Amino acid sequence: MATRLTCGDSRIGATALAIYRFDTTSPFVELMDVSNPVKPYLACTLMPASGAHFLSDTKLAFWTGDELGTADLGSGAITRTARLSARAGTGAFSADGTKFAYRHWDDAGGMSLHLYVAGSDRTLYVREPIGGHGGTSPTFGPFDQLAFSPDGSLLLDHYAFGMQPPTVFRLDGSVAFMSTTATNSTWSPVGKTLYFLSQNQSGQTPTGDLHSWNADGERAVAIDLNGFYWPRMSPDGTGIIYNASDDSVPGCGGVPHLWRLDLTTRRAAQISKSIGSSPFFVQPTVVWSDEEQLIQCGLGGPTGQDGVILAHDLRTGKDATVDTTLIVPGIGGPPLPPLSTFNLFDTWFAPA
Repeated sequence: MATRLTCGDSRIGATALAIYRFDTTSPFVELMDVSNPVKPYLACTLMPASGAHFLSDTKLAFWTGDELGTADLGSGAITRTARLSARAGTGAFSADGTKFAYRHWDDAGGMSLHLYVAGSDRTLYVREPIGGHGGTSPTFGPFDQLAFSPDGSLLLDHYAFGMQPPTVFRLDGSVAFMSTTATNSTWSPVGKTLYFLSQNQSGQTPTGDLHSWNADGERAVAIDLNGFYWPRMSPDGTGIIYNASDDSVPGCGGVPHLWRLDLTTRRAAQISKSIGSSPFFVQPTVVWSDEEQLIQCGLGGPTGQDGVILAHDLRTGKDATVDTTLIVPGIGGPPLPPLSTFNLFDTWFAPA
C-alpha cells in the first residue's frame, strides 16, 4: 500500500479533530485540529486516500482504490486490512471500522453499491448509467448518503441521481426499510433510529413532516417543516441542525439559514442570521457551515457558495468566519478547490 501518513507533533492532546478530503486528481485527506474552531490547523496528511474514519484519537480507518487500511497517528504505520472486489468511490465505515459500504462506478457510468463485512464483498444493487440529469445547488442536499447506524447493524443508502429511494439495508443485504417520500435522513447518535423528512411535495423547497423509524415502526415527530436540508444530529441527541430557505427573494425562493429542531419540544427555530448551508459538527456545540452569497437566480435558487466556512456557536448563538489559512497544505502544484463542509468526513471529540 503506497499511502503515506505525515504528522506534526501539534495534534497531540487535541480536544477535537476533523477529517477533510481534498478532491484532487489523486485524492487525499488531512487531519485538522479544530480545538479552536475558528482557527483550525493542519495536523496530518494521508495520501493518497479517498476517505477516512476515526477509530480512536490515534488511529484511522481509510480507503484508497480497492484497498482498505488503517493509519496509526503515533507511529505513522500504514496497514492494509482488506482488498475489495471493485474500486471504491464514495464510501462509509461502521463506527468500529469492521464494516464498509461503497459505491463503484464503471467506465460507462454505471454504479453498484457494495457492502463489505467479515471478508465478504456483497453487491447490493447495480444501476445503469443515467444521462443528463442536470443538477441543483448543494444547498438542497444531501444527494448521496451512505451511513451505518451507530450500532453497525443497518446501512442507510440514498443516491438521488440514481432514482434510488432512501433504503435501509440489513447486513445480509435484505431491505429493512424503504420509502418513496423520505429524504434527508440522519441517524440518532446511539442504537438504530433513523430520522427523515417525509416529503409532501417535490421541488427545491419541499415541505413535510419529520418522521422517525426503528424496529418498532415509523412515527411522526414534527409536522409542517418548511424545508429540511443537510440534517445533522447533535452529538447529545437532543436536536437536529439543518438548513432551510426563507422567502426573501420574490420569484426565486429565498436564502438558506441554519435551523435547529428540538426533539423534546418538537419545535424548530432559526438559529443564525447568516446565509449558510450544509452544517457539520466540529465540536459538540460548534457547527461549521458553507457561507453563501446572492447570485443570479437559477436551479440552485438565488445563492451560491463562496468558499468561506462559518462557525456557529450553539451556546452563544454567535457566528464567526473560520480562518482556514493553516489547514491548506503547502504541497505546491495547481490551486486546490475552494473549501466546503461537503468534504468533511468525520470528527473526534475528546472526552470531557
